Amino acid sequence: MRDYRRNQRPERRLIIIGVLLFLCSFIILGQVAIKVRAAEKDDDFYRYVDVFTEVYSEIKNKYVEDVDSAKLFEGALQGMFSTLDPHSQFLAPDSLAQLEKDTEGEFSGIGIHITIKDSILTVVAPIPGSPSAKLGIRAWDRIIEIEGKSTEGITLIDAVKKLTGPPGTKVNITIYRRGETKPLFFTVMRTNIKVNSIYFKKIGDDIGYIRMSKYSESTADDLKKAILSLEKENVRGLVIDQRFNSGGLLDEVVKVSEYFVPKGEIIVSTKGRLSNQNREYKSTVDPICDLPIVVLVNRASASAAEIFTGAIQDHKLGVVTAPKGEHTYGKGSVQTIEELKHTLAWDENKNPKKSALRLTTARYYTPSGKTIDKVGITPDIEIDLPENHEADLAARGLFGDPDMNEPAISLPQRPDTKDEDSITTPPADQEKPDDGKFFMKVEKGKEAKPKPFVDIQLEESVKIMRAYLLMSQVSGNSKQVK
Repeated sequence: MRDYRRNQRPERRLIIIGVLLFLCSFIILGQVAIKVRAAEKDDDFYRYVDVFTEVYSEIKNKYVEDVDSAKLFEGALQGMFSTLDPHSQFLAPDSLAQLEKDTEGEFSGIGIHITIKDSILTVVAPIPGSPSAKLGIRAWDRIIEIEGKSTEGITLIDAVKKLTGPPGTKVNITIYRRGETKPLFFTVMRTNIKVNSIYFKKIGDDIGYIRMSKYSESTADDLKKAILSLEKENVRGLVIDQRFNSGGLLDEVVKVSEYFVPKGEIIVSTKGRLSNQNREYKSTVDPICDLPIVVLVNRASASAAEIFTGAIQDHKLGVVTAPKGEHTYGKGSVQTIEELKHTLAWDENKNPKKSALRLTTARYYTPSGKTIDKVGITPDIEIDLPENHEADLAARGLFGDPDMNEPAISLPQRPDTKDEDSITTPPADQEKPDDGKFFMKVEKGKEAKPKPFVDIQLEESVKIMRAYLLMSQVSGNSKQVK
């Protein structure tokens, strides 16, 4: 038996070697096939790259002035991204640094969240109480000029660079507003702006009010402290205010949602072209709060704020209120930051500076499978508001907004609408904030009277919560913070 096995050993080795060779050839053939397919997919690239090379050469050799090559290539890259969506862009080293700075939560600027909508620089929301809000700049205003120069074709990063700056400096912007026949002109003084993510208080005997202004790295921790604090005050319902919340971090809104959404239930899902972008984010812990909820939103509630609102609505954990005729912003796409291996810039020591891509790779969907992108969240209850009410609200500031009074902010004025009999300098449809009070336009010689302000959407939402608590008390139902 021993001799037989020894005689068979060379044959076994040949079989093993044959199998290995077959596997190697299979792998090689597979790689060749992949390359062939890739080459077929790149036919368009090879078809058009010659045009790019020719254009580049013509500009470099014949343009009236010498052109920097790096600027040409960066312009070409920016142009490439302009054919996509407003959230995708090439991040040159200075743009990448600006993006990283923007996530810190404190900056010097005029206090607005912006985006590119329909190829136009658009205000998503003024930060309540900020210089822009106090001057009457509103959500959905279109910024058509900065310092007299058109914003046509501007990128978000470039717009941020132009609008931010040292505190005490001013920036001139021109705005188109729907319903106005002529542009509005604003001179805004920059100031240091720092907004916390969570503010809370007790309303009446048994209602907790929580304002979520953004989703930063501390939002979930801050919200938990707020919930536990309100628990000690024996609240029986929560009013959660997400108006003017332009969003933030995906991981943070998932953590926040876990405080309310039952364990194992979907909070949000993402879908993209690549399989790794198709994900379901589920609650992984038991909720710490099962109180009834009323969520306040408006058309300036975006991104992460829409994810939370959609989760609460779809799981029937509360009701959503918004101004009549409005839904949330509809920013339901996922952007991935990919650092590049190559760059267009080097430092003084010839070390490469980091560049990156900010690329839309997926879209958000609520637990029921509804898309958020360009659609937003439709409220359960609409609140009828007076004209310009939300602009007044933003100018006044929401609960918790720090005082951002600046001694020398120029008020907006149309050059051709100066009224000699008026003591106000803004346009007639805008009101001058002064120490938190609003003054109506009056004639000379008459005393200006403060115009009382009531946050109608908040007031109505509190009424909705009180009605629910009353019905719960009658029926004997009771929910508590866990």
